[in-house]
Amino acid sequence: MINVDNSIENKLRESVKFIKEVLAETPSLIDFEHSNEGEPLLIDKDIDEGSFESISEKSTSTKKMAAIDGGSTKIVNGHSFYIGAYRYGYVVLNPNGLIKEEIFSPAIEAISTTNATVKFSKLYLEILEKPPEELPGFDAVLDGLRTLKEWSLSEKLLDKLDEGDMILMDGSLRSSKILPPNLIERICKKAAKRKINLIGITKTSALHWGKHSPLIPIIYRIGEQVHPKQNWFLPLSNFKEKPVDMRWFGNIYVAKLSPTSRFIFRIDINRFDPASPKKIMEMLATASSDPVYMGYPYPLAAIHNLVRIDPHEKEDLYYQLQGLALKEGVKMEEWEALFSNFHELLDIN
Repeated sequence: MINVDNSIENKLRESVKFIKEVLAETPSLIDFEHSNEGEPLLIDKDIDEGSFESISEKSTSTKKMAAIDGGSTKIVNGHSFYIGAYRYGYVVLNPNGLIKEEIFSPAIEAISTTNATVKFSKLYLEILEKPPEELPGFDAVLDGLRTLKEWSLSEKLLDKLDEGDMILMDGSLRSSKILPPNLIERICKKAAKRKINLIGITKTSALHWGKHSPLIPIIYRIGEQVHPKQNWFLPLSNFKEKPVDMRWFGNIYVAKLSPTSRFIFRIDINRFDPASPKKIMEMLATASSDPVYMGYPYPLAAIHNLVRIDPHEKEDLYYQLQGLALKEGVKMEEWEALFSNFHELLDIN
């Protein structure tokens, strides 16, 4: 247990003061996603009672809703290389329940500082038929491979769904080094042409306004004052077909999808999609009434649970990998020399 002396208590009091400043900040300028890739998007927008729109709790739609997600983990980390696993898949539901699911077997990748670029470029070339203009960092390659597979899957699903159906992606509709703009633009335009709603839903967000106020929690507080115990959504952006920053492919909203939920989410709607945002929000709200995941679209929760690689699966993969290595002649002291982490020993003890 930490001994809280006067010095630590004073620092804690300063932290409380900072928290109170965050809560008291008045919104006027929204700063979208400062990241190590730069390109923040500034929107001069005041948020008040008129900014919110209520959502009907019921939708009469009989259309299908597909959800795509993936999970990844590092099995062992040798610092100059790592062995990782990723898995991805999709579910399709209609108002009566699950009608189709496909979960792909885990892919195992040995990624090093010398082969990372080659692995990512090979898959990129296969999907986009051209070499990448940007490359993810060494540590991001595993997630990059998974993300390319997920979005390639979304393009294939567009050919299997019908007009008025919906595809939910875990994450935003913003391109990055991992998700190239030419791929996401191609898929967004194809979805709009086929009149299939392509939606990105983000569980956590770096969006903030002013100096440091987190956007999502502050909007929740304001929304509860305006529409207490109701569903609502708030538009944050409305990009034209060719915005200044070509990395943004979704019009951005924040929405509360269940009256009893304590959570709200950032929702990106394909900016090429002519469908009514309110109609889309009503369909999402109808799919967000599962008692375990209240306020979050159930198809995304379902696919997340199917593709995530949990700690027990990671442990199984670790021991299977170790067993095969020992069987093939790798000595235990060699294994430990590669993968032992003294920091973990410190933490355990």
